[in-house]
Amino acid sequence: MYFSFTVLVLVTVLFFKPDVLAYEVDNFTDRDTLKIDSLPALDESINKILTKATNGVHRERGNDCNVTFLHQEILRWIRPDPAGQLEIWLEITKKIDHTHIGITKSIYQDITFWDAPILRVVGIGRSMLLNGQIVGTDKIGHFFMQGLDYYQLVKDGKPLEKVLMEDHHEDGRWGLEATGVKSFADMATNYQGYRFWSELTAGPNPYFKCDDKMGWINSRKFTWADYVNPTWDEAINCSEMKPVIQKKVDLYLKKHGWECPIKPQDCVKIIGLDHAQYFTSPICKKTAQILMDSSKK
Repeated sequence: MYFSFTVLVLVTVLFFKPDVLAYEVDNFTDRDTLKIDSLPALDESINKILTKATNGVHRERGNDCNVTFLHQEILRWIRPDPAGQLEIWLEITKKIDHTHIGITKSIYQDITFWDAPILRVVGIGRSMLLNGQIVGTDKIGHFFMQGLDYYQLVKDGKPLEKVLMEDHHEDGRWGLEATGVKSFADMATNYQGYRFWSELTAGPNPYFKCDDKMGWINSRKFTWADYVNPTWDEAINCSEMKPVIQKKVDLYLKKHGWECPIKPQDCVKIIGLDHAQYFTSPICKKTAQILMDSSKK
C-alpha cells in the first residue's frame, strides 16, 4: 500500500508540482544565521489581507454579515490554488530572512531516494525567525488551511479533542506515509490556526464584529505573537521519523554536536500550554519530565 501511495504522489509531484504538498524543514542547520525576526513584516502582511477581505465583503455583500463569504474573501489571498499570493510573497520578499540550505546540506542529506522518495524529490522548505521561534515557512499554510479544516470539523459537531487526535494526518498523507516524517510542530500549528478561525467572528475579542449599518468591521489587529510558540519548532518539538530516516538524522545531529530538543528547557514551557498533550512530541514530554524531576531534588 505504501508503494502504490508513493508512486501516486510522485507522479503528482513530477507532472503537476502542487504547492499544497507538505514540505519538511531543517530547523537545526543554519538556525543561528537567522537574526531578523519576521514578526513585523508578517503581521503587516496578514493585516493587509484582513483589510482587503473587509473591503471585498463590503463591495460584494454590503452590510450582510455572512461568515462563509468572509472566509472566502480571506482565503482569496491565502488559499494555495495552485499557490496563494501569501505563499508566493513569502518566497520572494526581501522582508523575510530565510535559511537557504537544500536537502543535500541538511539533516536529511544522507537520506536516499529509496529511504524516502517523496522527501528526496520534493526537497525541504525554508525556515525563518518568527516571534522569537525558528519555524518553517510551511507553517503559514498549516495555520490557515489545516486550521480551517479543524474549525469546520468542530463546527460540524466533532469534539476538538477528537479532531486533534484523528485529523492531523501526520501518520498518513501529510507525514509518515509521504515524507517519512511525523511533525508534531505541524500539529501544533494546525491547532493555533483553529484558534484563529474560531476567534474570527466569535468570542470576547473577535477579529470582525457585525455592525447593522456597515456590516463586518475589522475590530482587532492580527499578530503572530498570539499564536507562535516553541511547539512550532521541529528542533524543539521533535519529529518522529521512519527508523531508517531517524537513524541517519540522529547520526547527522551527533556529528554536529546537536540533539533534539535543541533547547530542552522550552519543553517545560510547552507541556503547560493549552491542549499541549495532543501535539507535544514524546521526546519533548520526556525531556520536560526529567527536567522537572531534577529541579525537585
